[in-house]
Amino acid sequence: MRYPGRTNRMLLSNRHFRAFTLVELLVVIAIIGVLVALLLPAVQAAREAARRTQCVNQMRQLGLAMHNYESSNGSLPSGSTGTIDGTKGPNGEDPYFSPQAMLLPYYEGQNIYSQLDLEESPWENERSSNFDVARNQPEVLLCPSEFVQRGEDTAMGWTNYHANAGSWVYYTKSWDGVFGADEDIGRRTVYEAIPELGFRQITDGLSNTAAFAEMRNGVGPTRATGNGDVKTDCYDAGISGFGTGTLQDQWTAFAALTPTSVPWSGDWRWRGYPWTEGTMWRSWYNHILPPDSICWRVGPDFWNLVSPPSSYHAGGVVNVTMCDASVQTITPDVDPIMWVDMGTRDGPPQPPEL
Repeated sequence: MRYPGRTNRMLLSNRHFRAFTLVELLVVIAIIGVLVALLLPAVQAAREAARRTQCVNQMRQLGLAMHNYESSNGSLPSGSTGTIDGTKGPNGEDPYFSPQAMLLPYYEGQNIYSQLDLEESPWENERSSNFDVARNQPEVLLCPSEFVQRGEDTAMGWTNYHANAGSWVYYTKSWDGVFGADEDIGRRTVYEAIPELGFRQITDGLSNTAAFAEMRNGVGPTRATGNGDVKTDCYDAGISGFGTGTLQDQWTAFAALTPTSVPWSGDWRWRGYPWTEGTMWRSWYNHILPPDSICWRVGPDFWNLVSPPSSYHAGGVVNVTMCDASVQTITPDVDPIMWVDMGTRDGPPQPPEL
């Protein structure tokens, strides 16, 4: 007589279940690790591509704001509304606000703009609340790829997008870009003021002339140790060998430098801060050196700063807003002559002796 239930139990009891050995488990873990290692760069690249796309959109928004400003006012904002150390302001000090601040109403920043007192310094906090207002961080001015300094540990906000101050004022002795000082300034050399420009004065063409470019923010309140960080810091360069001769002579002189000394005994690490101040060392850049080059202070005067654009995008590429509001991506190996020409509004730079 057959007992089906008994037979099934016997079969089950005779069946052996084999577990993974330690070696097999380690092999599976290793395979998973390899797969993760292969996928992670692709995920990171996709995220960076998304951040770079957002950066381009923000810079295009800045370019459109510039066009709306020019249409409403008949000219672009000056590089600074008044000049630091100037005396045209009602209280004996110029306000010197940046183009980024003056464009606020045209890129959804009207609420912040309406709180600024444009007759006082951006740092004023007694007769006005300009200092406190600058605590507001316009998100349009921060590149999504900026991960070092986003203003969490500083009293005022930052900008990754700097205004084009031309080729290099120390070389040409004039502001040959789109923005510059609206008063005569300088210590050893006086640089003549540049008025607010209209698009008609950019004779090289709006699509050929840069308006804004990316910049890595400075580290801020942390004093530089050792030789600092060439990605974010500026360095003292002395003054010998600069300002005369050809463009090639300038490039040769810069190539011979070694970055060792950060200004102010390592304390000056403030490029991009605050976003409201319109000066060469806070919110402007220039074209004498290609993107991702080292920043140099030539001589004791910060107006002579050489501040090339930079970014944290893959390959060191930078996004540049042109005067027609288009955005171009420029690589560090761009032709240096073409790069300098992009920074000028009316022909190639000419030193005074030429």
